Amino acid sequence: MLSLFSQNNILQNNNGCGSWALTSEQFADANDTILDTSSKEVFMSIDRASDLLLGFSIYTDPIKSGIIEQAFFAMDELSKIGIAGQPLWQRETNNGCEILNNIEYLRQFGEVDTTLREIVKLMEVGESQNLPSFDTHQTQLPTSTVTPTVTPQTQTEGSRDIAYINMAPICIVELLMDVNQWSEVFYNIVSKAAILGTLLGVEGSYDNKLHVMSTELHLPAPVLLTRECYFGRYSKQLSYSTWGVVDVSLEKFLPSPTSNFLKRPSGCLITGMPNGYSKVIWVEHVEAEDSHVDQYFRSLFTSTVAFGATRWINSLVRYGEWLQSLFATPLVADEGVVIAQTGRTSLLKLADRMMKTFCGNMSSTADNPWTQMAYSPYVRIMVKNNMEEAGTPPGTSVVFTTSVWLDVSPNRLFNFLRHENSRTKWDSLSRRHTIREFASMLKGQNPGNRVSLMRANNSEGKLVICFLQESYTDSTGSYVVYAPLDKPAVAALIHGSNPDKVMILPSGFSILPERLQGDEDRSTRSLLTIAFHIVESCTTRPYIAPESVETIYKVISDTVTSITDSVLYHNHRNNWMDDANF
Repeated sequence: MLSLFSQNNILQNNNGCGSWALTSEQFADANDTILDTSSKEVFMSIDRASDLLLGFSIYTDPIKSGIIEQAFFAMDELSKIGIAGQPLWQRETNNGCEILNNIEYLRQFGEVDTTLREIVKLMEVGESQNLPSFDTHQTQLPTSTVTPTVTPQTQTEGSRDIAYINMAPICIVELLMDVNQWSEVFYNIVSKAAILGTLLGVEGSYDNKLHVMSTELHLPAPVLLTRECYFGRYSKQLSYSTWGVVDVSLEKFLPSPTSNFLKRPSGCLITGMPNGYSKVIWVEHVEAEDSHVDQYFRSLFTSTVAFGATRWINSLVRYGEWLQSLFATPLVADEGVVIAQTGRTSLLKLADRMMKTFCGNMSSTADNPWTQMAYSPYVRIMVKNNMEEAGTPPGTSVVFTTSVWLDVSPNRLFNFLRHENSRTKWDSLSRRHTIREFASMLKGQNPGNRVSLMRANNSEGKLVICFLQESYTDSTGSYVVYAPLDKPAVAALIHGSNPDKVMILPSGFSILPERLQGDEDRSTRSLLTIAFHIVESCTTRPYIAPESVETIYKVISDTVTSITDSVLYHNHRNNWMDDANF
């Protein structure tokens, strides 16, 4: 069993370098310490060398001129597709997301070749057509702004969503064009990102700026594989009040890091409104080959839940709400005591770091050295070593996780897991204690979106431990993330101490809906991912003891059983609406 955990390990770099509204000192430093790196360094060196070579090649013609031309075409397409109506876009019945009509898209955009036009006719009428021979070798590429690369295994995903964000358009453009801010804001989607080169634009302006970038995207479950690509990101001021930011894959010019993911023109149109908000129209249009995805999780990828426009725009909304809560949300503790703004800011920043660390740990990126547990193919273990990183206990820690489908809606499952009254039903360490939320800060309009301080008291009423918890939900996913804190740490944070010095190991839950849901949708299943992060040893070592493996398996299997039993109980009694009685 020990051999399963003798791999070299690396800490996940899941924090960026700041945001447009806050200085970089206000965020936790990136986790860029590499430990036990003999094999990992080789692969990372190869990646860096590959990106370096690509960085040189993009400045040579005809590659440079070709990338620029493709970016211009992509912006033109985005500016049209972003504001088009039916029949190009079809609205989903239970939510605000719109789905792209692929046939109408091929008809409207670009000059496609004869073969593709015949395929479109075949799809429309459902009858046999006289298709050209596929054995004929084509000696001249078709002149087309649309480059169909669909194979029988490829799925085309097109979606659009709209939101109003309490930011100026130029602030949104900046956070999209600055790779560190982009990674920071979309930490629940972006595992890694880098700018390989800038082909257009001047310092200090985002008008007519073109980056060549690489990225890796993830879902908050290690059992779900990531998506990677090289792409161009081009920003342009389209009118006095409107900006466009568009992404497009560069497979014509650069070798794709994987063969399963390409970006067609995608991005957003951002228009300033009289009230200071920005109207953001987000379009995601990609080609993905997901045949390698486990059948157990395939339904997530056959809808737009995984990487659709709604997930991106929800993350932007969440960031706007976080900025507002940082400066405006009062924190009220027991007996109406109001905690000062310095204490509120410290707690919110620590909760933000906790969420980012949790989401970084939940990625299946190659930087996270996950190992399957022999007892179960869906249980993953990751050993992490730290001796110098601030904000993390020194020594060896272990992250262990599993994912399971539950026959309950994400909203109901989210409310059950976050609520103080239900914690003793799934947390074995809390079953003999009384859990009480003694301070909270709302983030946005949903009362479930909050940062909470909870205390666990024993049967004699004495404090055992405190928890910092953040819960957040939207139509594409939900999170309940927590970390234990002792009484001195809580007291220091309330008085405004530096949250970066507080040591935490976040644990918690992510919940993904089987499909996009409306506010009253109770019929969809939930993919629940459970993750615990615990200290294994005060010294660093590349493995964990066999007895610890057995304990880990018992903890996670008992938690799954407890939650499953609670779901069955509440489904049978149909009393999910009584959240306060959990």
